[in-house]
Amino acid sequence: MSEYDTVFTLPSVDEEPGTELGVLLMGLGPERLLAGLGVAADRNDPVAVALVADQVRHGARRDLTVAAALDAGGRRWRSALPRLTAAAPAGAYRSAALRRQWAAAEAVVAAAGVAAGAAERVYLAACWLRREEIERLAINDDP
Repeated sequence: MSEYDTVFTLPSVDEEPGTELGVLLMGLGPERLLAGLGVAADRNDPVAVALVADQVRHGARRDLTVAAALDAGGRRWRSALPRLTAAAPAGAYRSAALRRQWAAAEAVVAAAGVAAGAAERVYLAACWLRREEIERLAINDDP
């Protein structure tokens, strides 16, 4: 029998804060992730990016629109996708464990060498995990 409850577990106290942030981001919808990627380029704090993306989504910012954030995120995703795809290990399986999925996505982003800063790295990893949905938004221009 496992020492962990498989139905519900609280965040692990042994995990890095960045891992727990990644697990939280994994629950966001693809529009929010793509908008976050769009605003991540000139910011280094992933939490600040999440706040800006939510402000944009709720119309609380005059300097940025949802359409502009999605457009910037789509351009960034399209430019990073070939290198992310090339860096992904062949035949890799996807674990059901969220923290393992996050670690694998971070490894792909690191191997691709496409992230300019911490916020972009986190949002690229989150988008990589949801790449089918992100591709529908970013590549097919189907928001």
